[in-house]
Amino acid sequence: MKIMTNGIFKSLVHRVVTSSDRERISVAVFYTTEVNKECGTDDDLINEERPRLFKKVKHYAAIHLAYYQQGQRALHTAKV
Repeated sequence: MKIMTNGIFKSLVHRVVTSSDRERISVAVFYTTEVNKECGTDDDLINEERPRLFKKVKHYAAIHLAYYQQGQRALHTAKV
């Protein structure tokens, strides 16, 4: 989301703090682009005051998963 919005919306790491006093229900929603499609910031969100922060990337889901399995974030791989 951060790549597509040029940093306007943040991508957060999910963290849960549970309580033994009450039940908790979580619903996970995942989305990704088509496998061979480029993911990048829409040109309408780029201007002189807000320059491009991220380059267009392909296969970001696979890159993200590889870094996530190592306990790292992959966002730096797309920075300009």
